[in-house]
Amino acid sequence: MIRHRVVLSVLAILLCLTLASCASTGKASKAAEPVNDEYRNYYEIFVWSFFDTDNDGIGDLNGVRQKLPYIKDLGYNGIWLMPITVGTSYHKYDVENYYDIDPQFGTLDDMRSLVREAHSMGINVIIDLVVNHSSSSHPWFKSACEYIVSHGQPGGEYGEYYNFSQTQKQGYQRVPGSAWYYECQFTGTMPDLNLDSKAVRAEVEKIMRFWLEDVDVDGFRLDAVTSFYTNSTAKSIEFLSFLNEKAKAIKPDCYIVGEAWLTNNKAVREYYSSGIDSFFCFPLAMGTGKVADTLKDIRSNPGVILGDLMKELEDVYDTGILAPFLSNHDTARIASFTGRSQTDKIKMSHGLLTLMSGSIFTYYGEEIGMISTSDGADPYKRIAMKWSDKSVYEGWCYTTPQGIAVTKDNYYYPSVEAQLEDPSSILSYYIKANEIRNANPEIARGELTILDEYYDQSKYVCVMQRTWNGSTVTIAVNLDREWEHDIKLDGEFRLTDSLCASDGDEVSLKGGNLHLPAYSIAILK
Repeated sequence: MIRHRVVLSVLAILLCLTLASCASTGKASKAAEPVNDEYRNYYEIFVWSFFDTDNDGIGDLNGVRQKLPYIKDLGYNGIWLMPITVGTSYHKYDVENYYDIDPQFGTLDDMRSLVREAHSMGINVIIDLVVNHSSSSHPWFKSACEYIVSHGQPGGEYGEYYNFSQTQKQGYQRVPGSAWYYECQFTGTMPDLNLDSKAVRAEVEKIMRFWLEDVDVDGFRLDAVTSFYTNSTAKSIEFLSFLNEKAKAIKPDCYIVGEAWLTNNKAVREYYSSGIDSFFCFPLAMGTGKVADTLKDIRSNPGVILGDLMKELEDVYDTGILAPFLSNHDTARIASFTGRSQTDKIKMSHGLLTLMSGSIFTYYGEEIGMISTSDGADPYKRIAMKWSDKSVYEGWCYTTPQGIAVTKDNYYYPSVEAQLEDPSSILSYYIKANEIRNANPEIARGELTILDEYYDQSKYVCVMQRTWNGSTVTIAVNLDREWEHDIKLDGEFRLTDSLCASDGDEVSLKGGNLHLPAYSIAILK
């Protein structure tokens, strides 16, 4: 069981859905407003490739602001913006100025306008906070290197901001024009910051204060937390504790989620001892993750596998807020690891994600089945959102990251515009799945019970319950891709909603007999 944090404010919950069909129609923002607390549905945005409003082919903050109604109608009440501060690279993880917006994306006033409008719509905004390293073009680093070259040793105002050595260690490069080396575990253009330095820690606190108070963002996504200190988990956790304490002193209800890219749940769980709200659950994600594994066709008892997975998550993550996701800017997209023509698997993957506790995260474009190419290069995972099937249209981000060539193979499925008109589309499924999650707040917040007695009726079906705030929702999942299954329910239930991966299928409940088509989910009270 996850020990949930105290809910700061709970709005009225709309539980008015009484549909028994699997039609993927309707808009979540109108059907079920989500509870306004720390448990949210987040939508990750790479601003460069999202929506362009100044016709330079690069997405911008005004483009994100213009698309807030779309994001809300999808059923998301949080957005995570990848780095938007000044940087030389297209991805902006090489920060040159922590206190300003990169001109390619807009201005600070644009950002403030985006945050204000998002808040007016009940959407929280978190941003990437990159403090493992800065850019080699940052004035701090340039000044520190100039001092070494002129004095023969580190010193000056910024000499302690970075890790210098007179011997070349692994992950170190030479300071040009000197006999010294600097730590840069990622790349030479991103020197590691010395997080033991009191001056650096004071700077990090100042940066957080600027964004939390002056710009009014709602929190941070922390990049590369396992690399804060090379080969020292304990020191990385200590720095996270410092960061969490300072951030919460500035804005007590700010939300922080860390990137601990580890493939073992217990290893990820260790980082929660820092007090940080969430860490991404990498063991669930990607084609090698446990959600994809549950949907493998060769599985003979996937219902049991899903139940065991749910129990494992509850047992291991006994504190904080779980942060499940399936893909992000560094990984293959869902349609790539499920198979680009496997529409039912693409849909069911998201269906399972929405049944997870905690705050879920969705990468932009997954809702229309965008593809990442097989070469694995990051820019191909960050191509333009496809808003229209027209060759040229308003908002098109035609300037691609690093000038990569994008073909129609990157867009196997139709655009947002087309899928919004198709009730059987991937996008319509996402809307319906998120709507169900928002209408049933027990799913994200509740105590889990697996009703394993139903395995005797079908090992392809998992039946579980979530109880929160005195209310219980029962969820039945058919993980058989080809065949329907019937379950005889023990007790009185009413079918409040359902979700099917195949158009035309329908869940039904008659006389206690629950009929579950292939790849379907039933919500019962």
